[in-house]
Amino acid sequence: MQRAMLQLNDVPTQIITEGRWVEEGLAEYGKKDVVVVITGNPGIPEFYEGFIKTVKSRVPTEVPVWVIGNAGHVQPPSNLSVTMPDDSTWNEHYSLMAQLQHKKDFIKKYVPENAKLHLVGHSIGSWMILNMLKDDDIAKKITKCYLIFPTIEHMARTTNGWWFNKISKIAFFLTFMCSLFFILPHSCQIFCLNIILPLIPIPLKYNNAMLQLLNPGTVRRVIKMAEEEMEIVKERDDDIISKYADKLWFYYGNCDDWVPITYYKNLMFKHPELDTVLCNHGYRHSFVLQYDNQMGKLVGDKINDNIV
Repeated sequence: MQRAMLQLNDVPTQIITEGRWVEEGLAEYGKKDVVVVITGNPGIPEFYEGFIKTVKSRVPTEVPVWVIGNAGHVQPPSNLSVTMPDDSTWNEHYSLMAQLQHKKDFIKKYVPENAKLHLVGHSIGSWMILNMLKDDDIAKKITKCYLIFPTIEHMARTTNGWWFNKISKIAFFLTFMCSLFFILPHSCQIFCLNIILPLIPIPLKYNNAMLQLLNPGTVRRVIKMAEEEMEIVKERDDDIISKYADKLWFYYGNCDDWVPITYYKNLMFKHPELDTVLCNHGYRHSFVLQYDNQMGKLVGDKINDNIV
């Protein structure tokens, strides 16, 4: 596994890979497929490490699996002489539409022209992928899109959307509390996480990812991006779904408070030809926290079926 910060749209962005690094190109021999994972929100790649490791184990050895974080959701390490653009440049760097452009820029820059692209989108990453299909240069590269727990319609109407709209009203307080947490010595921060995370429950292997998430700047951007999701993600884009139905695979949860089962039923009623699965295992929307291995096997096997 390799990880580094790459500059995309002037924002240092964390990339984690299993297999060849993004600047190495394709293997000389074998399959020419590339798997790119578009995260949900928060877009912190370290939450997806177990998932991409399992996906990698299910596809040919020469096929790399890359995960790209959201712009501004991972702070660059102190030993790098790079800085994040200020939040005053929100629309250009950190907004939902800027995040979409950020992912398009990554694909156009790093995915080779002759690659067969497999896009995996989680949550709002699924919405981004549907919108990427509107770019012909990207669409022609894509072999298949795998949209898991997809938030592609009416997020604000859901149970979690209702709760988020309540909680977002105290965003300043949450950011302030995270600022106090970051005043503590690193050892104290880890001690607190070791006590709190098992109670949630979140595995302790995510300590570092949680530290990234609890950075006050990250919390502020995550909340503001989610507020935009509530405003922007409304009507399902049936036109793009119909146009690229053969390139789409959907996986809906059966206990997802961001994506109720009615959304799955409505999609199937409108598009009965779609390859769509309703989970019967009880996997949660934030699957990376508890079901990363199980979902990695499921998605990895599906990708492998589409590698020819």
